[in-house]
Amino acid sequence: MKANFLAVLVAILFAACCNCAEVISCDNAIRAGVQHFQQMLSKSLTSGNGCRPVIVRPGPTGSVIAGFSGFRGNAAIIVDWGTCQAQPPGGFNWFVYWGDGTYNSQTATTLGPFQVTHQYPKSQNYYTVTVYYCSNPPYPLQPSCDVLTGSIATFQAEL
Repeated sequence: MKANFLAVLVAILFAACCNCAEVISCDNAIRAGVQHFQQMLSKSLTSGNGCRPVIVRPGPTGSVIAGFSGFRGNAAIIVDWGTCQAQPPGGFNWFVYWGDGTYNSQTATTLGPFQVTHQYPKSQNYYTVTVYYCSNPPYPLQPSCDVLTGSIATFQAEL
């Protein structure tokens, strides 16, 4: 059976929420599920034996993690083939954890850049954003990921 990060995450979140009696406890259970999932991804960084794509580091022509007016965050990620010689049959998965307990994820059939924007709560704060870009190789190979972390300060533009 082929490992699929997104399916595992959905199963964790669904199982956590099915046993919740209150919305608040359900929210806490989902956050715990996301934290557990992040730990699983972090372990795959060293134990994965599939090919590993590389996130191009920030710079004039590299990836960007930044906050902007209106309490929003942006991740614009550029990737390179890394150790992947060809397109893995399962494609690639990317995950963005916004530091406030929420995330975005997607499976991509081809290697390529992506951009995603996030709306934070309406308060000034600092968040640590973590981006994973992973190969999704066929079983028995394990996914291998590259990770990029950045900080975002949210603010409201002065008029």
